[in-house]
Amino acid sequence: MQLTNNIQGLFISLLLLVSIMSCDSNGESNSSATMQNARGEDGEIILVMAPDQWNGALGQQVKDLFRANVEAIPQDEPLYDIKRTDPSKFNSVLKASKNLMFVATLDNNSAEGKRLKKYFTDNSIEQIKNNPDIFSFNQEDVYAKGQEVLYLFGRTEEELMKNIEENKEKIQQFFNKVEEERMVEKIKKSTSKGVMNYLSSNLGLDMVIPYGFDLAVKDENHAWIRKLDQREELNIWVVKMPFNDESVFDPANLKSLRNELGRKYITDKDNDSLYITTQDQMNLVIDTVNLNGNFALQTKGLWKYSDNSRGGAFVSYLFANEQSGDLYYVEGYLDNPGKDKREPMRKLEAILSTADIPDTIND
Repeated sequence: MQLTNNIQGLFISLLLLVSIMSCDSNGESNSSATMQNARGEDGEIILVMAPDQWNGALGQQVKDLFRANVEAIPQDEPLYDIKRTDPSKFNSVLKASKNLMFVATLDNNSAEGKRLKKYFTDNSIEQIKNNPDIFSFNQEDVYAKGQEVLYLFGRTEEELMKNIEENKEKIQQFFNKVEEERMVEKIKKSTSKGVMNYLSSNLGLDMVIPYGFDLAVKDENHAWIRKLDQREELNIWVVKMPFNDESVFDPANLKSLRNELGRKYITDKDNDSLYITTQDQMNLVIDTVNLNGNFALQTKGLWKYSDNSRGGAFVSYLFANEQSGDLYYVEGYLDNPGKDKREPMRKLEAILSTADIPDTIND
């Protein structure tokens, strides 16, 4: 899993990369030819950390970091399900987990703290001692194929806590990106080719649409794509419109633009007074992002129907094809009352993250 440029600055040099974690605590190396495939639940992280630190200030900081609530959903859900284990209980089953994290400091001389330090080579420990700014490192496929491992470490607990506090958003973003890229690879294995061909041919938009999604509504400048089952309803809608003015990218205009488009395109065919709009109880979360080489505004918030009968979470992207003079609004929204939102919303965000403009792919 390759890290994006804005995350790479968090992690340490290639020199330490080849010297740290070359074997397990018993000195046994792993062969990629005999590795099993990584497994585990989506959104789950297995944390290897000494119990005394887990129960102290450092552990509380880690809990606050990864158990913080997911933003822009209508209920409290943690970013990740953290399952901690003592270093002495880190067995072959846990080693196969797809998301692993080690947290250690050199000043922890408890029995479990000493055991945890055996996962670091003598050379890497010397580098940690001599470089207080080095506190984080990641590896792929350490114990299983398709695995991501993140190490957080420091000379002292106080020093590590300081580094985590200064880089907490980047640390969170690491596993966010890992989960998104995994999801994209998964949905690419089975796609709705007819829907994808329609988007490309009629709207000038490339996007990976998983199998099971169908075109509910389509016209010259718009498509509404849905997946329905007994548990939830996943919706994606795309609007292509003229790109006339860069002021459309002013975040202050996004809510009114969304409401205008929702009123026009996401309506009940039997009752045009029923349409999708934006809830006011939560401020929109708006970020400037690079969407496959295209400048875009990403927005997260809460939607509702105009009669307040349903509601939920949405994520959207607004971006332009300057060559063709087209502006695109692409949104995914979830309807699953009374059920968890985190993983379905991650799936929608992963799908939308593949949106691209064919004309600019090779620029």
